[in-house]
Amino acid sequence: MSSSRATDTTPLLGNVPGNASSATKPVKGRRVRQHLLNMTPLQSFIALLALAATVFLGIYFMLKYNLPKDLTDEQRQWLKIPRNADDVQHLSKVLNDYLGNHYYNVLACFIVTYLALQAFAVPGTVMLSVLGGALFQFWVGLAAVLFCCGFGALGAYTISKYLGHPIVEKYLSARIDKLEKKIEAKKDELFFYFAFLRVTPFIPNWFMNVASPHLGIPVLIFFFGTLVGVLPNCLVTVQAGVTLAALANPDDFTLLTPQNIIMTVVVCGCLLLPIVLHRNSEDPTADDKPDEEANAHARV
Repeated sequence: MSSSRATDTTPLLGNVPGNASSATKPVKGRRVRQHLLNMTPLQSFIALLALAATVFLGIYFMLKYNLPKDLTDEQRQWLKIPRNADDVQHLSKVLNDYLGNHYYNVLACFIVTYLALQAFAVPGTVMLSVLGGALFQFWVGLAAVLFCCGFGALGAYTISKYLGHPIVEKYLSARIDKLEKKIEAKKDELFFYFAFLRVTPFIPNWFMNVASPHLGIPVLIFFFGTLVGVLPNCLVTVQAGVTLAALANPDDFTLLTPQNIIMTVVVCGCLLLPIVLHRNSEDPTADDKPDEEANAHARV
Protein backbone atom coordinates (compact mmCIF):
# COMPACT_ATOMS: atom_id res chain seq x y z
CA MET A 1 0.00 0.00 0.00
CA SER A 2 1.51 3.29 -1.00
CA SER A 3 2.67 5.60 1.73
CA SER A 4 0.83 8.50 0.08
CA ARG A 5 -2.35 7.36 1.84
CA ALA A 6 -0.73 7.88 5.23
CA THR A 7 1.01 11.16 4.49
CA ASP A 8 -1.44 13.36 2.65
CA THR A 9 0.03 16.84 2.92
CA THR A 10 -1.98 18.66 0.25
CA PRO A 11 -3.14 21.99 1.71
CA LEU A 12 -6.87 22.39 2.18
CA LEU A 13 -6.75 25.85 0.66
CA GLY A 14 -4.80 26.74 -2.42
CA ASN A 15 -2.67 29.84 -2.89
CA VAL A 16 -5.63 32.19 -2.86
CA PRO A 17 -4.61 35.82 -3.37
CA GLY A 18 -4.91 37.83 -0.20
CA ASN A 19 -5.34 34.72 1.92
CA ALA A 20 -1.79 33.43 2.21
CA SER A 21 -1.85 33.18 6.00
CA SER A 22 -5.00 31.02 6.03
CA ALA A 23 -3.56 28.88 3.24
CA THR A 24 -0.58 27.90 5.37
CA LYS A 25 -2.40 27.69 8.69
CA PRO A 26 -3.52 24.09 9.23
CA VAL A 27 -7.13 23.50 10.15
CA LYS A 28 -7.53 21.95 13.59
CA GLY A 29 -9.40 18.92 12.30
CA ARG A 30 -6.73 18.30 9.68
CA ARG A 31 -4.00 18.56 12.30
CA VAL A 32 -5.72 15.95 14.45
CA ARG A 33 -6.19 13.69 11.42
CA GLN A 34 -2.49 13.99 10.55
CA HIS A 35 -1.53 13.19 14.14
CA LEU A 36 -3.67 10.04 14.07
CA LEU A 37 -2.09 8.94 10.78
CA ASN A 38 1.39 9.41 12.22
CA MET A 39 0.80 7.14 15.21
CA THR A 40 2.89 4.00 15.53
CA PRO A 41 1.10 0.62 15.39
CA LEU A 42 1.56 0.30 19.17
CA GLN A 43 -0.01 3.70 19.79
CA SER A 44 -2.85 2.79 17.45
CA PHE A 45 -3.42 -0.49 19.28
CA ILE A 46 -3.50 1.26 22.67
CA ALA A 47 -5.97 3.84 21.36
CA LEU A 48 -8.22 1.11 19.94
CA LEU A 49 -8.00 -0.87 23.18
CA ALA A 50 -8.92 2.19 25.25
CA LEU A 51 -11.88 2.98 22.99
CA ALA A 52 -13.12 -0.62 23.03
CA ALA A 53 -12.75 -0.85 26.82
CA THR A 54 -14.74 2.36 27.29
CA VAL A 55 -17.52 1.25 24.92
CA PHE A 56 -17.91 -2.24 26.34
CA LEU A 57 -17.76 -0.99 29.93
CA GLY A 58 -20.64 1.35 29.11
CA ILE A 59 -22.56 -1.53 27.52
CA TYR A 60 -21.96 -3.69 30.59
CA PHE A 61 -23.62 -1.15 32.87
CA MET A 62 -26.42 -0.60 30.35
CA LEU A 63 -27.19 -4.32 30.28
CA LYS A 64 -26.86 -4.59 34.06
CA TYR A 65 -29.49 -1.93 34.74
CA ASN A 66 -31.87 -2.68 31.86
CA LEU A 67 -32.12 -6.47 31.82
CA PRO A 68 -34.08 -8.55 34.38
CA LYS A 69 -32.50 -8.92 37.82
CA ASP A 70 -34.89 -11.25 39.67
CA LEU A 71 -33.64 -14.41 37.97
CA THR A 72 -32.76 -17.82 39.29
CA ASP A 73 -29.16 -18.99 39.06
CA GLU A 74 -30.13 -21.31 36.20
CA GLN A 75 -31.69 -18.43 34.23
CA ARG A 76 -28.83 -16.04 34.98
CA GLN A 77 -26.27 -18.34 33.34
CA TRP A 78 -27.91 -17.67 29.95
CA LEU A 79 -27.49 -13.87 30.14
CA LYS A 80 -24.51 -13.78 27.79
CA ILE A 81 -23.68 -13.26 24.12
CA PRO A 82 -25.14 -16.37 22.45
CA ARG A 83 -22.66 -18.63 20.66
CA ASN A 84 -24.95 -21.39 19.41
CA ALA A 85 -28.60 -22.29 18.90
CA ASP A 86 -28.93 -23.63 22.45
CA ASP A 87 -27.76 -20.29 23.89
CA VAL A 88 -30.19 -18.38 21.66
CA GLN A 89 -33.17 -20.52 22.62
CA HIS A 90 -32.53 -20.31 26.36
CA LEU A 91 -31.75 -16.57 26.29
CA SER A 92 -34.91 -15.81 24.29
CA LYS A 93 -36.97 -17.76 26.85
CA VAL A 94 -35.39 -15.81 29.72
CA LEU A 95 -36.10 -12.48 28.03
CA ASN A 96 -39.55 -13.19 26.60
CA ASP A 97 -41.45 -12.67 29.87
CA TYR A 98 -39.46 -9.50 30.58
CA LEU A 99 -40.06 -8.29 27.01
CA GLY A 100 -43.77 -7.68 27.60
CA ASN A 101 -43.26 -4.78 30.03
CA HIS A 102 -39.77 -3.66 28.96
CA TYR A 103 -39.86 -4.03 25.18
CA TYR A 104 -37.85 -0.95 24.29
CA ASN A 105 -35.26 -1.61 27.01
CA VAL A 106 -34.54 -5.03 25.54
CA LEU A 107 -34.56 -3.67 21.97
CA ALA A 108 -32.11 -0.88 22.91
CA CYS A 109 -29.79 -3.35 24.67
CA PHE A 110 -29.91 -5.64 21.63
CA ILE A 111 -29.10 -2.82 19.17
CA VAL A 112 -26.29 -1.25 21.20
CA THR A 113 -24.64 -4.63 21.85
CA TYR A 114 -24.89 -5.61 18.18
CA LEU A 115 -23.46 -2.26 17.03
CA ALA A 116 -20.47 -2.60 19.35
CA LEU A 117 -19.67 -6.17 18.28
CA GLN A 118 -19.94 -5.18 14.61
CA ALA A 119 -17.89 -1.99 14.99
CA PHE A 120 -15.01 -3.77 16.76
CA ALA A 121 -15.20 -6.97 14.65
CA VAL A 122 -16.00 -9.16 17.67
CA PRO A 123 -17.44 -12.58 16.70
CA GLY A 124 -21.04 -13.25 17.71
CA THR A 125 -23.20 -11.16 15.41
CA VAL A 126 -24.59 -14.15 13.47
CA MET A 127 -26.19 -15.63 16.59
CA LEU A 128 -27.34 -12.16 17.65
CA SER A 129 -29.18 -11.94 14.32
CA VAL A 130 -30.85 -15.27 15.12
CA LEU A 131 -31.72 -13.92 18.58
CA GLY A 132 -33.29 -10.85 16.94
CA GLY A 133 -35.73 -13.09 15.07
CA ALA A 134 -36.46 -15.17 18.18
CA LEU A 135 -37.19 -12.10 20.34
CA PHE A 136 -38.82 -9.56 18.00
CA GLN A 137 -40.28 -11.77 15.26
CA PHE A 138 -39.50 -11.37 11.58
CA TRP A 139 -40.12 -7.78 10.48
CA VAL A 140 -38.96 -5.93 13.60
CA GLY A 141 -36.05 -8.35 13.96
CA LEU A 142 -35.05 -7.84 10.30
CA ALA A 143 -35.23 -4.04 10.60
CA ALA A 144 -33.15 -4.07 13.80
CA VAL A 145 -30.52 -6.43 12.38
CA LEU A 146 -30.21 -4.48 9.10
CA PHE A 147 -29.86 -1.22 11.04
CA CYS A 148 -27.12 -2.76 13.20
CA CYS A 149 -25.29 -4.29 10.23
CA GLY A 150 -25.27 -1.01 8.32
CA PHE A 151 -24.29 1.35 11.12
CA GLY A 152 -22.06 -1.19 12.88
CA ALA A 153 -20.07 -1.64 9.68
CA LEU A 154 -19.95 2.15 9.30
CA GLY A 155 -18.52 2.33 12.82
CA ALA A 156 -15.79 -0.16 11.88
CA TYR A 157 -15.10 1.87 8.71
CA THR A 158 -14.69 5.07 10.75
CA ILE A 159 -12.55 3.46 13.46
CA SER A 160 -10.27 1.90 10.86
CA LYS A 161 -9.95 5.19 8.98
CA TYR A 162 -9.02 7.35 11.97
CA LEU A 163 -7.46 4.99 14.52
CA GLY A 164 -6.52 1.80 12.72
CA HIS A 165 -4.47 3.14 9.81
CA PRO A 166 -0.99 2.33 11.28
CA ILE A 167 -2.04 -1.27 12.02
CA VAL A 168 -3.64 -1.69 8.60
CA GLU A 169 -0.56 -0.21 6.92
CA LYS A 170 1.78 -2.62 8.70
CA TYR A 171 -0.16 -5.89 8.72
CA LEU A 172 -2.77 -5.76 5.93
CA SER A 173 -1.13 -3.70 3.19
CA ALA A 174 -0.32 -6.69 0.95
CA ARG A 175 -3.91 -7.97 0.99
CA ILE A 176 -5.31 -4.49 0.46
CA ASP A 177 -3.01 -3.84 -2.50
CA LYS A 178 -4.29 -6.99 -4.22
CA LEU A 179 -7.91 -6.03 -3.60
CA GLU A 180 -7.25 -2.44 -4.66
CA LYS A 181 -6.39 -3.60 -8.20
CA LYS A 182 -9.69 -5.48 -8.46
CA ILE A 183 -11.63 -2.51 -7.09
CA GLU A 184 -9.95 -0.21 -9.61
CA ALA A 185 -10.87 -2.56 -12.47
CA LYS A 186 -14.53 -2.50 -11.37
CA LYS A 187 -14.80 1.21 -10.58
CA ASP A 188 -17.53 1.74 -13.19
CA GLU A 189 -19.81 -0.73 -11.43
CA LEU A 190 -18.33 -0.32 -7.95
CA PHE A 191 -21.62 -0.43 -6.04
CA PHE A 192 -22.68 -3.79 -7.47
CA TYR A 193 -19.19 -5.25 -7.16
CA PHE A 194 -18.87 -4.11 -3.55
CA ALA A 195 -22.32 -5.51 -2.69
CA PHE A 196 -21.36 -8.77 -4.42
CA LEU A 197 -18.21 -9.01 -2.27
CA ARG A 198 -20.43 -8.51 0.77
CA VAL A 199 -22.86 -11.28 -0.05
CA THR A 200 -20.24 -13.88 -0.98
CA PRO A 201 -17.92 -15.65 1.50
CA PHE A 202 -14.76 -14.95 -0.53
CA ILE A 203 -13.69 -11.99 1.62
CA PRO A 204 -14.60 -11.80 5.33
CA ASN A 205 -16.95 -8.97 6.26
CA TRP A 206 -14.62 -7.73 9.00
CA PHE A 207 -11.84 -7.31 6.44
CA MET A 208 -14.11 -5.35 4.08
CA ASN A 209 -15.09 -3.06 6.98
CA VAL A 210 -11.47 -2.43 7.92
CA ALA A 211 -10.06 -2.19 4.40
CA SER A 212 -12.75 -0.09 2.68
CA PRO A 213 -11.62 3.39 3.85
CA HIS A 214 -8.06 2.57 2.71
CA LEU A 215 -9.36 1.34 -0.67
CA GLY A 216 -11.07 4.64 -1.34
CA ILE A 217 -14.60 3.20 -1.11
CA PRO A 218 -16.95 6.21 -0.71
CA VAL A 219 -19.07 6.21 2.44
CA LEU A 220 -22.42 6.09 0.60
CA ILE A 221 -21.37 3.15 -1.57
CA PHE A 222 -19.97 1.42 1.51
CA PHE A 223 -23.14 1.92 3.58
CA PHE A 224 -25.79 1.06 0.98
CA GLY A 225 -23.63 -1.64 -0.60
CA THR A 226 -23.32 -3.20 2.86
CA LEU A 227 -27.10 -3.14 3.36
CA VAL A 228 -27.70 -4.84 0.01
CA GLY A 229 -24.88 -7.32 0.53
CA VAL A 230 -25.91 -8.44 4.03
CA LEU A 231 -29.63 -8.59 3.22
CA PRO A 232 -29.67 -12.31 2.23
CA ASN A 233 -27.77 -13.28 5.37
CA CYS A 234 -30.09 -11.17 7.52
CA LEU A 235 -33.17 -12.73 5.95
CA VAL A 236 -31.78 -16.21 6.59
CA THR A 237 -30.67 -15.66 10.20
CA VAL A 238 -33.72 -13.69 11.34
CA GLN A 239 -36.12 -16.24 9.85
CA ALA A 240 -34.02 -18.96 11.49
CA GLY A 241 -34.54 -17.21 14.82
CA VAL A 242 -38.30 -17.13 14.32
CA THR A 243 -38.19 -20.86 13.55
CA LEU A 244 -35.86 -21.64 16.46
CA ALA A 245 -38.18 -19.95 18.94
CA ALA A 246 -40.87 -22.48 17.94
CA LEU A 247 -38.59 -25.54 18.05
CA ALA A 248 -38.70 -27.86 21.02
CA ASN A 249 -35.16 -29.12 20.39
CA PRO A 250 -32.40 -26.67 19.32
CA ASP A 251 -30.47 -29.60 17.80
CA ASP A 252 -32.97 -29.49 14.90
CA PHE A 253 -31.83 -25.95 14.04
CA THR A 254 -29.88 -25.33 10.82
CA LEU A 255 -29.10 -22.32 8.61
CA LEU A 256 -28.27 -24.37 5.48
CA THR A 257 -31.76 -25.10 4.24
CA PRO A 258 -32.38 -25.46 0.47
CA GLN A 259 -34.49 -22.27 0.49
CA ASN A 260 -31.69 -20.25 2.12
CA ILE A 261 -29.06 -21.55 -0.32
CA ILE A 262 -31.27 -20.83 -3.35
CA MET A 263 -32.04 -17.30 -2.11
CA THR A 264 -28.35 -16.52 -1.61
CA VAL A 265 -27.47 -17.80 -5.10
CA VAL A 266 -30.27 -15.72 -6.66
CA VAL A 267 -29.13 -12.53 -4.91
CA CYS A 268 -25.51 -13.13 -6.01
CA GLY A 269 -26.73 -13.56 -9.58
CA CYS A 270 -28.74 -10.32 -9.42
CA LEU A 271 -25.69 -8.41 -8.16
CA LEU A 272 -23.42 -9.88 -10.84
CA LEU A 273 -25.84 -9.18 -13.69
CA PRO A 274 -25.18 -5.40 -13.96
CA ILE A 275 -21.43 -6.07 -13.99
CA VAL A 276 -21.75 -8.65 -16.79
CA LEU A 277 -24.10 -6.45 -18.80
CA HIS A 278 -21.80 -3.44 -18.44
CA ARG A 279 -18.78 -5.47 -19.51
CA ASN A 280 -20.51 -6.79 -22.62
CA SER A 281 -22.23 -3.58 -23.64
CA GLU A 282 -20.87 -1.26 -26.31
CA ASP A 283 -20.13 2.37 -25.72
CA PRO A 284 -22.89 4.29 -27.61
CA THR A 285 -20.58 7.31 -28.00
CA ALA A 286 -17.83 5.31 -29.70
CA ASP A 287 -17.21 5.81 -33.42
CA ASP A 288 -18.29 3.02 -35.75
CA LYS A 289 -15.48 0.94 -37.21
CA PRO A 290 -14.67 1.45 -40.87
CA ASP A 291 -16.16 -1.11 -43.25
CA GLU A 292 -12.75 -2.56 -44.13
CA GLU A 293 -11.90 -3.15 -40.47
CA ALA A 294 -15.29 -4.79 -39.86
CA ASN A 295 -14.82 -7.07 -42.90
CA ALA A 296 -11.31 -8.02 -41.71
CA HIS A 297 -12.69 -9.05 -38.34
CA ALA A 298 -15.47 -11.02 -40.04
CA ARG A 299 -12.91 -12.98 -42.13
CA VAL A 300 -10.97 -13.81 -38.96
